[in-house]
Amino acid sequence: MNKTFRISTVVIFLSVIAFYGCSYRPTEQIERAEKAMAQAQEQHADEFSPNEWNSGMEAWNKAQEALDQERYSQASPYLLKTMEQFNRARDIAKGKREALLREIQGLQTTIDIRYKGVKTSMEEAKLSSKVKKELEASCSEIDEAIIKIANLKRLSNPMETVWCWNSSHASPISS
Repeated sequence: MNKTFRISTVVIFLSVIAFYGCSYRPTEQIERAEKAMAQAQEQHADEFSPNEWNSGMEAWNKAQEALDQERYSQASPYLLKTMEQFNRARDIAKGKREALLREIQGLQTTIDIRYKGVKTSMEEAKLSSKVKKELEASCSEIDEAIIKIANLKRLSNPMETVWCWNSSHASPISS
């Protein structure tokens, strides 16, 4: 009986230590959750992965509520869920963004090919000077719009090389 009492006392003591050991502010978990949130934001997860983003925000808000009330042991599971959801949202958003960028690049290539074909046909066609001037003015407007789009893309992601299509060829715009 004495041995059982000692074992029970040790188990209770360790349980109390484990319970109160989680009663410190989980600073490292908070930082990891914030980092996961920032990474998800960089990938625009709120747009490309709204379910996971919202789930992460819900867990984050619950964690913040528990932290505000200094219930640190209750905040920890919410912080873990926050990290999981934001990491999942980041990964999903990244995949969707990459697929969208590939699709846009494919469309840009198609547009470039067709635009060059139109310009070649226009140059080879026997058009009146008035019609030719109107078409050249339209092409000039298109060239300006393409440059504006390329500049917007460069501003949104300065680390990428942006290709600008003009009337004669595609060329990179340096960041």
